[in-house]
Amino acid sequence: MRVVLKYGGSSVATIEKIKAISGYISKLKREKYDEIVVVASAMGKTTDALIKMANEISSNPDQRELDSLLSTGEQQTVTLLSIALNAEGEKAVSLTGSQANVKTMGIHTKSKIKSIDVERIENHLKDGKIVIVTGFQGVNDDGDITTLGRGGSDTSAVALAAALGCECRIYTDVEGIYSVDPRRYRDAKLLDKISYEEMMEMAHLGAGVMETRAVELGKKFNIPIFVGRSLSETGGTYIMEKNSALEEKLVTGLSIANEIIVTTISNIDYSAEKIAEIFSTINNCGLNINMITQNISRDRKTDISFSCTLGEKYLLDQVVEQIRNRYPEIEIEYQDNLGMISVVGIGMINNSGIAGRFFSALSSAGVEFYQVTTSEISISCSVDRNLINRAVESAAVEFGL
Repeated sequence: MRVVLKYGGSSVATIEKIKAISGYISKLKREKYDEIVVVASAMGKTTDALIKMANEISSNPDQRELDSLLSTGEQQTVTLLSIALNAEGEKAVSLTGSQANVKTMGIHTKSKIKSIDVERIENHLKDGKIVIVTGFQGVNDDGDITTLGRGGSDTSAVALAAALGCECRIYTDVEGIYSVDPRRYRDAKLLDKISYEEMMEMAHLGAGVMETRAVELGKKFNIPIFVGRSLSETGGTYIMEKNSALEEKLVTGLSIANEIIVTTISNIDYSAEKIAEIFSTINNCGLNINMITQNISRDRKTDISFSCTLGEKYLLDQVVEQIRNRYPEIEIEYQDNLGMISVVGIGMINNSGIAGRFFSALSSAGVEFYQVTTSEISISCSVDRNLINRAVESAAVEFGL
């Protein structure tokens, strides 16, 4: 039996943790799995430290060079883990994304995996080796190193599991996936199962445990994904296909995005062509947006509002600059004191009244809400950032989360 194991940055933050993980992997090799592939992130805050160094040299470093720099974080981890496993008496080999034939496409720092040729990995597995692959990175058609963006190691792990036809186990510093972030709500419940759809929605709306693209890949290729605490034999959550048991819950969880900016573009002469061009600009700049609303007045003027995270403010600035150059008459306003709270659950599909209960819970807690948007399985709104914890507790109590 084979498996892909993924270890996040907090799990490999120190040499002591790397040694402990190597011992655990060695035990798994002896007792449970014939073939093991490990995907590792950079140690601790290494990626942040590398970005800081680049920014100390240039406020706008070249993205190709930044990718080359950031990729060294994962390379350090997999090499140290391979050394540790060999010291345990195991046969282990480390591979970069390029050496593992992870082919990517798209822009630097936000690339996507196009394909993986696992022949080299398969050959190492046949030789009895534990294969340790850098997460978060690959190589494009020009032979340049590219990175996959924040959370990209999750995507690397699930993509490798899909290519190798096996389960993927994501190990982190939490017990699994909770109904609510336990740092915000102490009575949050650990979920033993959650559907792919719910996990994608929660990740997209702010839950930080899993990366959206990773769950999408899991669903597409029907790859079982387990999320649990490093070195723990208990707890954990399986991300799986929805079933009748999961659908019995009206609301499965709450997602919170703590720092968002709501941008409103107004004084636009309405035309489908203009609206399409604005959203094409957003897409071309690589800006991920949520909570889109549009209003059209009687005089055929329109305004568009959307949200993004504060972490992508630099991309928002690019979008605004390009739109202003194209349409100098427009007006742009920002609200940057907001957070976003969302209720998520596939049980919403066949049940009514969730929105009323959600908004009543916020209102009873004295929390005003704005920018309401919905999907088939979620309801989201923005709230004052200073009131997020109050909003979370009231909504969690209302839905028994």
